[in-house]
Amino acid sequence: MEIILKNLKIVEPGSNLNGRKRDIRIQDGRIVRIAAEIEAPRSVTVRDFKGARVSPGWVDVGAYSGEPGYEERETLEHLARAAAAGGYTTVCIMPRTKPVLQSKSEIRFILDRSRALAVDLLPIGAVSKDLAAVEMAEMYLMKEAGAVAFSDADKGIQKSGLLLRALDYLRYHPDTLLIQQSYDGELSGSGQMHEGHFSTLLGLRGIPSMAEVAGIQRDLEILKYTGSGMLIHKLSTAEGISLIRQARKNNPRLFASVSVFNLAYEDKDLETLDANLKLFPPVRSTSDRTALIKGLKDGSIDLICSDHQPMNPERKDLEFQAAGFGAISLETAYSLARTRLADELSDELWVEKVALNPRKILGLNTEGIAEDAEADLSFFDPAASWTYRVENVRSLSRNSPLLGQTLSGKVLGIFKKDQLITPQA
Repeated sequence: MEIILKNLKIVEPGSNLNGRKRDIRIQDGRIVRIAAEIEAPRSVTVRDFKGARVSPGWVDVGAYSGEPGYEERETLEHLARAAAAGGYTTVCIMPRTKPVLQSKSEIRFILDRSRALAVDLLPIGAVSKDLAAVEMAEMYLMKEAGAVAFSDADKGIQKSGLLLRALDYLRYHPDTLLIQQSYDGELSGSGQMHEGHFSTLLGLRGIPSMAEVAGIQRDLEILKYTGSGMLIHKLSTAEGISLIRQARKNNPRLFASVSVFNLAYEDKDLETLDANLKLFPPVRSTSDRTALIKGLKDGSIDLICSDHQPMNPERKDLEFQAAGFGAISLETAYSLARTRLADELSDELWVEKVALNPRKILGLNTEGIAEDAEADLSFFDPAASWTYRVENVRSLSRNSPLLGQTLSGKVLGIFKKDQLITPQA
């Protein structure tokens, strides 16, 4: 394919092209020229973006698929469609499937299916067999087969001995991370939302901040002992960020992520008891949200994840107390950030946290926007508005708190695998 993309403002912090309006010529999947003005021969396709933004392709870490095993929630094809519509060119998938992604055959299944899809779907291998925290899975064989990282998904690794063995093993694979959702399961118990004023007001059992803080403290001590690499996934508390900020001074391979939901919402937003805002970790207090944003800006938090968790109506369309945790968000993560965080989260900071840092941390393509680089691009317009309707949803599931809302900031498409994909919202 040969195409010229015109009038694009490049957003790539650290590049000498950052903030400049340029035309980009692509041939056979690679960028062959970048210039202020590129004259287009009649035989070449032209797409004028009229001043919209372009950045290196976005990467989501820790999304959930249904396939294999729960195809009624999400197939890999629908996941890829949702990702492309949301501006993501690469999605790293958690191992909570059926069967669990716990051997080389499941890893190869995801990679083989990904080849025919619009975006790259990269499997995260399970640490323990069946996510049961009893016996370690075949981590070495999964790594050889192409697992991008390892995790026990939203369960985290609750048993200290297993976490120690897993991190000790990864000392011999310094290019590989363990992704850990840190919390103490006994302290979080059967909580439904953040423990505080609003949980009391609504009569719901709370999930205390202490559950996350205690989990992080344990995990950091074990990490310090082994000297391995770890990504603390989906931070939600001010105290947790303080612990990470301090620990990072002595460990350059300690990283942290945050869910876009925890940046955009607070526990007071649950007053309507919208089950689609029942998330884990829960959205927390105003002070927690403020601390998370500060952590993004000062570098204590490296990544923003979409926290995409599709769920069928039988598990979600229930009273709040009975509903499952999770919401879909691949298609709307950028727009949610622009709608609720426009004054706090610049496009440069967004690109740093969803494109540049994930690539560095996971060892993915970091060529960026440059001549002779692979064309792996995301296009977006921070000034555009659109309404997220049911008929727009690419995911098989509909568990989003944003349905029916008019949002600011619109993804215009991606260029990936020598294809320009521009979903209409």
